[in-house]
Amino acid sequence: MKKTLIFSAMLAISASSWSQTAVIKGKFHKLLPNGKEAQEVLFSKPKEGEIEVILPMVKSRQDQIFLGEVKKEDLNTIRYVGLYDEQYAVYLKPGEELNVDAGDGQIVYSGNVNKENQVFADWYKMIKPLRTYGYTKEGYKLPSEGYNKIIDSLKLPVEQFIKNINTGNAAFDKQAKYFLTWSYKYDVIIPTASGLNMGKKEEYPESLVKFYNDEKWEDANIWNLPMGYHYMLYFAFVKHIIYGAKQGMAADFLIPEISNKELKAKFILAQAERGATQNYVQYLERNEQFMQTKEQREKIALLLKRGRLQQPGGQSMDFAYPDASGKIRRLTDNLGKVVLLDLWATWCAPCLKEQPALEELEKSFEGKNIVFISLSIDTDQAKWQKMVEEKKLSGLHLFTNNKGSMIGDYEVTEIPRFILIDQNGKMVNFQAPRPSDPKLKTLIESTLSNTQTLKSK
Repeated sequence: MKKTLIFSAMLAISASSWSQTAVIKGKFHKLLPNGKEAQEVLFSKPKEGEIEVILPMVKSRQDQIFLGEVKKEDLNTIRYVGLYDEQYAVYLKPGEELNVDAGDGQIVYSGNVNKENQVFADWYKMIKPLRTYGYTKEGYKLPSEGYNKIIDSLKLPVEQFIKNINTGNAAFDKQAKYFLTWSYKYDVIIPTASGLNMGKKEEYPESLVKFYNDEKWEDANIWNLPMGYHYMLYFAFVKHIIYGAKQGMAADFLIPEISNKELKAKFILAQAERGATQNYVQYLERNEQFMQTKEQREKIALLLKRGRLQQPGGQSMDFAYPDASGKIRRLTDNLGKVVLLDLWATWCAPCLKEQPALEELEKSFEGKNIVFISLSIDTDQAKWQKMVEEKKLSGLHLFTNNKGSMIGDYEVTEIPRFILIDQNGKMVNFQAPRPSDPKLKTLIESTLSNTQTLKSK
């Protein structure tokens, strides 16, 4: 009797939990740039013009099916399933199980297909001819005449479809109308951005040219869409680089056209944070004036500081890390001396290979106005300390735990890495040669010589 009661309670709890979540499963076909089939599917939501992954789902090896449980906070709102720039809209309610079979720009919904998902099913079916150009492997090779005809033929049906969305769910209807309006524009841009040959500038259809020229970017809500940033970037690339045949970065041509100040600031920062510029510091200096909020101004100021840091003569940024005894050491403790920073790790074979040459280099500069600081990006402090002590490594050794200024401000993404800073804390070489390269010794000697010359003056 007692076991029966426990089992019944477990069933009740399970049913209660199920009623607060939903299940999404199915198939998703997508070839990666390396030609292999993607083994992961992402369930996501919009964030800052792109997507934020809520639930990564790995496809089973046996049948390539993905499966995921959607939590309460992601129900009763539009979410997305897909990978990279191929995302499909879904709308889940508590207790539902939705099956999808997607790929090559198309999706079939089955299982609990609610009225909201039926809107998306009808939508993707309607614009299938257009998505064939942008999402299939050979779509960019199709005749551009067909692409032009499809756009012309879809203009009125798309407008009517969006206008007539009426599921009785007012919040969904509003959200879906906005998303699909921009989703369609995105699908119009993708084929040309992917390589569809439209011919010479004068051969572009008038309707497409009007589409390029009419967009003034007045709506800041674009940034609340999962493809907002990429749509703006692809649009700029198509309009200015492909159609306009201009030389330069597409974003630089787009920024003056963005009339909404809030959207302009967000786009500028998005570009900067991705490093997608030809001259990083000049880009930031040119666009610093467009920041709208205190947070944005502080952000671009930090990016500028980091950008200038990397240039010869740029001001270094201080850091503070513990040495083997636990004492906190700062870069600024060494002002007045030339500093060579060595970024390494105990598990990095190329780093360890440079160690004998580094030791020899240090010995050659004994008594000189230079300090050698080795910063480990290890996260196992005991392992790091053991190697430093057992190998009796020379120089000042600090433990970063792969955090802090050296990782963020100095943007250390690969090791071994050597950085040379002069006695005034100014950057000499942000990507200095390795100790095994005689050029590093020559560079240090030159820096020390310049230091001595300045002192004598």
